[in-house]
Amino acid sequence: MQVRSRRQLLVAIGAAALAPATAGCLPLGRPDDSGRESGPIGPVAQTLGPDGTSVRVGDPAAGLTVTLFEDPSCPACAEFETTGTGPRLLRMAAAGELQLRFALGSFLGPGSKRAVNALRAALDKGRFVDLHQAVYDGQASAKQRGGFSTNGLLDLAATVEGLRDADFDDAVRTARHREFVEAADRALSASWIRGTPSMEVNGRPVAESDRDVMDDGAALRRYLKSASERPPRN
Repeated sequence: MQVRSRRQLLVAIGAAALAPATAGCLPLGRPDDSGRESGPIGPVAQTLGPDGTSVRVGDPAAGLTVTLFEDPSCPACAEFETTGTGPRLLRMAAAGELQLRFALGSFLGPGSKRAVNALRAALDKGRFVDLHQAVYDGQASAKQRGGFSTNGLLDLAATVEGLRDADFDDAVRTARHREFVEAADRALSASWIRGTPSMEVNGRPVAESDRDVMDDGAALRRYLKSASERPPRN
């Protein structure tokens, strides 16, 4: 029997995710109750996490911390961030109800690495959230052209007001944040996850039996209420 490392398993899972029906990069199903229909999201704090390998969105003093494990090229991550409960979580972060922590992997290839680098560059401009949304909105079109390219990412960035300038473009073209990209990918590979998207609340993994929180707003609210009543895992 062949024994695979966790890294090999993640790569295998991610590769399977490129097919329409997959296990790992799990399809989410119901598109209702995402919260995106509620209008523009207000200003929200966006900072590099203290671990140096993640991005924090929202108030660090919030009572709940939701960690999202994603790869920009993962189709199920795009579902989660467009028609699943990703937008609802972002609204909750903007409202001060929780803090979001994004752990970004790039195990689906060079396009993912380019996208994570661009997202890190957007963080320097205070526009991580906006480009993060644009990346997932544009993922399907990018895949038709072979994945996220440098020019394609710059085109997506052009849709974000106030993001593109000479410094940002240089960061994208030169892969300025390659060390962050690799460190973030190593951190995700060393974590407990077996596929993306995955979620952790106050340090506790969301179990497979609770995955309805990924696409059902009511289930998410119930789960977060229960989590808020438990002490966080150190």
